[in-house]
Amino acid sequence: MPPYGGTSSGWISITLGLILIAIIVFAFYQMNKTLNELKLELSNLRNALEETKRYTEEVKKKLEEV
Repeated sequence: MPPYGGTSSGWISITLGLILIAIIVFAFYQMNKTLNELKLELSNLRNALEETKRYTEEVKKKLEEV
């Protein structure tokens, strides 16, 4: 009989449970990292759009002057 009265199948299920928890934690970490990268990219796109709008307004004003 193994020490502490546990069965080997009990230790296997505990080990598999810990592995499963580790996989879930890693998946959430990766998801969070990906979401942060997407937020950053979205912010960059928004800034580029604002810049393009500004340039468009400047060109519009210059064309109106002519």
